[in-house]
Amino acid sequence: MQKPKPATPNIAILPQEMPNALERADDGIKVLSLDCFDTLLWRDCHAPSDLFTALPQLSVGQRMSSEQNARKAETTLKKRNEVAIEAIYEQALPNATGVERANAIEAELDTEAASCFAFGPTVELMRKAKAAGLKVIIVSDTYLSVRQLRKLIEKAAGDEVVGLIDRFFVSSEAGISKSQGLLQKVLKTCKVRPQEVLHIGDNRKADLEASRALGVPALHLVQFSDTASQRLRYERACHQLIGDVREDVRALMPHRAVLACEEPKATGQTSALGLNVLGPVFYAFDQWLRKESKALQNEHGGTVHWLFMLRDGHLPHIIHEALGAEDSTALVEISRFVSIAASLTTREAYTQYYSTELGRKPSTLARQMLFTEEEITHIVGEDKTQEQMLEGSYKLAAELKKGQRQKIISRRAKERAERLIEHVRSRVNPTAGDTLMLVDLGYNGSAQSHVDQLLSDAFNCHVAGRYLILRELTATGLDKKGLIDQRHYDLELIEALCGNVAVIEQLATCELGSVVDFTPKGEPIREETGIKGGQSDVRNRVQAGAVRYAKAAEAGIEIRGKSPHRNRALREGALGALSRFMFLPHASELKVLTNFEHDVNMGSERKVPLFDAAHAKEGMRRRGLFYMQGSARMFLPAELENEDIHTRLSLLVQKRFGLGLRYSDTSQTSIAIPAFFVGASDSAQTVVQAHPTHEGYYSVRVPVPKDALNIGLGVGSVFEWFELKSISAASVDTLRGGLANDERADELGAQFDGLKVHAPGIHECTGSAAFVLVKVPQGGKGDASKMIEIVLRPLIRRRSPVIEPVPVVPTPSARSVQQEEHAA
Repeated sequence: MQKPKPATPNIAILPQEMPNALERADDGIKVLSLDCFDTLLWRDCHAPSDLFTALPQLSVGQRMSSEQNARKAETTLKKRNEVAIEAIYEQALPNATGVERANAIEAELDTEAASCFAFGPTVELMRKAKAAGLKVIIVSDTYLSVRQLRKLIEKAAGDEVVGLIDRFFVSSEAGISKSQGLLQKVLKTCKVRPQEVLHIGDNRKADLEASRALGVPALHLVQFSDTASQRLRYERACHQLIGDVREDVRALMPHRAVLACEEPKATGQTSALGLNVLGPVFYAFDQWLRKESKALQNEHGGTVHWLFMLRDGHLPHIIHEALGAEDSTALVEISRFVSIAASLTTREAYTQYYSTELGRKPSTLARQMLFTEEEITHIVGEDKTQEQMLEGSYKLAAELKKGQRQKIISRRAKERAERLIEHVRSRVNPTAGDTLMLVDLGYNGSAQSHVDQLLSDAFNCHVAGRYLILRELTATGLDKKGLIDQRHYDLELIEALCGNVAVIEQLATCELGSVVDFTPKGEPIREETGIKGGQSDVRNRVQAGAVRYAKAAEAGIEIRGKSPHRNRALREGALGALSRFMFLPHASELKVLTNFEHDVNMGSERKVPLFDAAHAKEGMRRRGLFYMQGSARMFLPAELENEDIHTRLSLLVQKRFGLGLRYSDTSQTSIAIPAFFVGASDSAQTVVQAHPTHEGYYSVRVPVPKDALNIGLGVGSVFEWFELKSISAASVDTLRGGLANDERADELGAQFDGLKVHAPGIHECTGSAAFVLVKVPQGGKGDASKMIEIVLRPLIRRRSPVIEPVPVVPTPSARSVQQEEHAA
């Protein structure tokens, strides 16, 4: 009978192929030989050293240093490199007693056992081997003895797994590693010829090359592709920046085994995005929700009704359904818009909302305050330009202060509230004493804040909000919790995550318009979604990948005893996957999200792109790393994906820690360039500084003094060749950061003297007197808050710069630029 063709080359085997590995062997094998760690036993964490943070008597550095010293001593004294764990602890605890060292070793082995599990596909292979009459042996390069390794497998994976193993061979007892000849001893001890053994392990040199050098057929277990390995390294880096756990196992990644099996089977990048990112996140969310539901029932009694709040609650709902839904679950459509509308029934709520929201586009605020379209047209009017918006805001504020208007809005809000209550009743019909558990992505739980009391009074029940991420900025005192919240992490981290959360919203949602009202029977009235059909199709495939992960995670890939840190592992694994995707997305992931749009969902039809790389490139060249400080993009890390790792990590560090750096902190060097101002009747000179920004570009900021008509830059005095990227006008206030820092600049034209253009933007200065002359833009004359920004890149600098400014007292505008650069 012809054997099936392997899915991978003969020397490599993928994790999901392990159960059928014997089909890859020639006839006549008698022994299945397996590596132990990362072949049979896998860990919850990224690297073995991540276990050492849980050791009670040693730091990570002490434990690692002790092993290095033990191996050095063994090499010096016995001319071999393999050591036992006892030798390591002799180095680690030189002044301890034998009993104290034994207890410390036992603590490490307990930590190891609690963090390990048997890899299901490998165990299935072992079962098949035993059924075929083969012997199963473990050959491991380890500092553990045979007794210790057997006990570890028994504690980590159970009696059945350890019972499948006939013999153990370890380097610590043999004194040599696999690559040094341990496998040769194995053949001699087992009394078999090389071709009668099949060896499998994850280390190419020790398991594959050493085996084949002896004539032993071997397979190299490739746990992860290069892309997956990089992604997991990035997750590990994010774990470190998030803040390692100091007294327990760190960098927990419980999704590694599932991804190892499932990712090679992913059909395309779209499905892979759901599998690799959303899968671990929303599986952890669902497992946490189930525990929270039980806790709520134990505390309050009655039935806990799961209310998945569409639209963002769609993915949590389908994950929950795929894993077996609880008795009472429902989809409810309680958007921020309808929850706010239903809350405007009292003078306090009415006044509080409009007084804090004035400044928003007046037509949008009026719509949220339940004005009719006719009323908006009559009172607010057009609000497309800045002047119209300002005028409309004054008119709207005046109208909202009227007692009659408050009565009208209160009546409309009560009607909305009654319809919202009917909507909930039509979905779950709770009884007194029950709990309504609102399930949403988060992030302030603002919808719950507006309807909590309404629902509690209407149904005489408890209301609880359970969110993926919670960063409640107002201490409402309501029952709110998040899988990721301030019980476990600091506010700066949560703020950083919320800054990029739009991409998760768009991947978790469904193809429905946002609800704006309900019928008297509680049926949703929605606005048109406005999202392209292609985006919905992509999102559906991403979500299918997430569901596949959840099902695989429940399928028993891990064979283990009770894990003491499972709940924490799920949470931290989700946070690692989430933060990595948010700040260090891979190009293949962003390709899936090309052309995605985000809808604002506040009674507005506004749609914005999730990311725009060209916009970020412009901002970085104008402002350098300071651009990140004030940018409020939907998904800024995606816009920086093509930048080097230093830039991307800078963004992560700035956002994660809320560093609050000023513009003047981002650059310590500059180029002095003469500048001059030309007015109607006089002129003046000074020197301005060109500060480095990004990719070799410099930004020159020249103030616009009163009465100036033209501003000149003496580029010829410092450059022989340079690239001129842009000339624009901007507000000095943009140097303070905030949203203004991200505004697109008004591009300006220029006149050149003494410059020869060789290609678009590439200029040669024919002499030291060459200059660029910029006409002060219309409306900028006399405006002390404006500046001209010139972005250029030096190509060849003049060897002897000619900088001879006429000493002048800085104008008010010049002072303002200098002050903002230092104070921003």
